Amino acid sequence: MTAPRRCALVLGGSGYVGREVVRALAAEGVTTRFTCHKRRDEALALADETGARAEPIDLRDIAAIRALVAHLDEEGALPDVVIHCAVVGGSEPLAEVTDELWDRMHAVNVRAIHVLVQALVPRLAGRAADIVIAAALDGIRDVPSSAHFASTQAALLGMTRALASELGPRDVRVNLCLLGALGGGISSAIDPSRLADYKKFSAFGRVGSPAEASRAIARLALHNRWMTGSILPVTGGL
Repeated sequence: MTAPRRCALVLGGSGYVGREVVRALAAEGVTTRFTCHKRRDEALALADETGARAEPIDLRDIAAIRALVAHLDEEGALPDVVIHCAVVGGSEPLAEVTDELWDRMHAVNVRAIHVLVQALVPRLAGRAADIVIAAALDGIRDVPSSAHFASTQAALLGMTRALASELGPRDVRVNLCLLGALGGGISSAIDPSRLADYKKFSAFGRVGSPAEASRAIARLALHNRWMTGSILPVTGGL
């Protein structure tokens, strides 16, 4: 019997890592939707390139996330693969963290995936599913970081473990892919001296690429059947 074709939804699919994840899923023949917000032109180009479909949405909007899940269900495109790559980065010191920045960062980095999973799981009706959350080292490993950003990454780890325990009986696997410094994206804001330390202590002596990160994320999402509540380190040996 042929296995049913999988459907994926990538949150933040037009971002630095997200667009490589979309490409990796497309290469595996997975029907893919991805969210975008500000990078509309890039999203359209990615959709043309891969055959994936862009879903414009502000991930701060709780109602819009729930509406997206309902819309996908109505279209027969309810995802059984969800990958969270959406991220608001920041390295501001404590005194410069505004209430607006704190709220935006936590809404996109943490709340969005929680709301989506909450809306999705009851609609799965017994289908197995994989949820992969991409996170940075901040707040998870002992590295210098800003408190507001580190708190979101630590929250993602806690959420991964809690959801894995709760959703395991439903055959929904939840794992976290821990990413080290990459050559762009939010890593662009890393202080040069800190970036030099990453390279110095990395087993490879360099930062990673979004393509390297995406291959690990896609494999964890599509070919895993036993891991859940786990951290997959993609950190260059840090």
